[in-house]
Amino acid sequence: MNTIRFLLVFTVLLSALTNCKKDDTLAPTTTSQTDLLVANNWRTVRVSTPEGQEINKSRLNLTTQVLYDLNMQFRNNGTVRALDPKQSNSVINGGTWALASDSKSIDVNVSGFKGNFPIIQLDKSKLILRQRAPVDGKDSDINLVFDPSL
Repeated sequence: MNTIRFLLVFTVLLSALTNCKKDDTLAPTTTSQTDLLVANNWRTVRVSTPEGQEINKSRLNLTTQVLYDLNMQFRNNGTVRALDPKQSNSVINGGTWALASDSKSIDVNVSGFKGNFPIIQLDKSKLILRQRAPVDGKDSDINLVFDPSL
């Protein structure tokens, strides 16, 4: 009888524990997004379709291709700088940035890289921004995939 009671209590406890879920879908906040953006310099490592298929660099326009050669530095004061790692990270372009009020996109105002970019992913190890840019000469939605630069 004790075994049955033990199994019943165990089953109830197990059921209660498995039905309690942690809410991992917290909405991003301006502070959390800003902290993640400014924690690293970011370098473009790939450009892909919205579905994740890599787009060969040769299919992109020159403006998008140049992003592969730069480190982007978002700063707490709302400025962004494009750094050339081949020239001791000298600043070769700059402008401003601001998160949208819902923290789901970023407004960037840099010569050659201007607009509102939806944030597809932002965490310690990856930044993915959506952009509309020419692929094979035709405007398309693309994902700019950045990793932290060392």
